Order: sequence, then structure tokens, then C-alpha cells
Amino acid sequence: MAFPFLGLFIIFLSVAAYYRKRATAQQKKVTEDFWSREDQANQIRRKDISNLPYITIPLEKFPIGISDDEELTDYENDLKTLASRKILNLSHQSNTDLKLAYGPANLPALSEYDQNYTTLLRNLVAYADCLIKNGFKSEAVPVLEFGISIDSDIRANYTLLAELYKEQGNTAKIQEIAQLLAPYSLRQLSVVQRVLEDLL
Repeated sequence: MAFPFLGLFIIFLSVAAYYRKRATAQQKKVTEDFWSREDQANQIRRKDISNLPYITIPLEKFPIGISDDEELTDYENDLKTLASRKILNLSHQSNTDLKLAYGPANLPALSEYDQNYTTLLRNLVAYADCLIKNGFKSEAVPVLEFGISIDSDIRANYTLLAELYKEQGNTAKIQEIAQLLAPYSLRQLSVVQRVLEDLL
């Protein structure tokens, strides 16, 4: 009776070995392709990056100076500082992609501009939240709308704005937010969509 089980065990080991070998080969190819692209990317000459879609912060649309609150003032100063820097949304591109497109010599600058974008997204939400806490709800709307217009991936940017729209009785705007979310891989996307549905 042991022979059938032994045969099945041998077959199992053979199948497992086959798939392990196959997976190893696939991983090897992925690694080789990665380093091939890296080698290619490192040979690219510096490209002109002056005409990239840099983000401009519309400070004139924000309620700058509306209050003497120290926390609000700090956020406003942070936004003014960011407004003087170059900002790019490069979140969907890897370092290899950037080097292939613009040359490795531009990578430090591009990484800085992308970091400025991440900082901007966080500051917009924090600034809007502070405005709301200080009673400036309608003034927070353009701040959050700007965040969405530059493809923010921060959950609170969408939920805070939707809550303000609901208070204004503007359900059509909440539906617009829900439609905007469809093509994005927003962190905790399903959670945001549930919040929006509850507000409608």
C-alpha cells in the first residue's frame, strides 16, 4: 500500500521542483531586464527639463492672512516657501524611468521636485484642516480643490472636501469627486469611496 503513496509523493516533488525552477528562471529574467534598463538609463545624456509640467501654487486663491492664528500662519509660510520652489508629480515613474527620459544627471533635481510635491500634498491637507478648525470652512474649499486638481493621493483631501460640500448642500460636487477617484490607485481607495457614498 505504500507504493501508491510513494509514487504520488515523487510526482509532487517533481511538480514542485518544476515550478520552483520556472519561478527562479522568471525571477532571473526580471533581474536581468532590470539591470539592462539600468545600464541603458545610466548612458543617457542630460535632457532639458525646463518645460516639464511644473506645479504652480495659486496662493492668490487661498485665504492667506485671514487669521493671526499661529498654526495657520505657519502653514501659510510653508506654502509660500514651497511656491518659490519647483514642484513635479513624478510618483508614477521609477528612478530608472526618470533616468531613461531625462538622463541620470537630472535625477537629484527631479527627486527634489517630486519630494516638494509630496510635501505640498501634506501641507494642503493640514492647512485646510486648520482652517476648518478655526471656523473658515468655505475658505478651506479652494485649498482642498487644488489638492485634487494635482492628483493628491491623501485620503483626507477627498473626505474633508466631500464633507464641506455636503454642508453646503452640494451633492453634485461629491459625485464629481467619486468619479475622479475611479482611475486612481489612491491609498485606501475603498475607504474613501465608502465615505463619499455615505455623504451622498
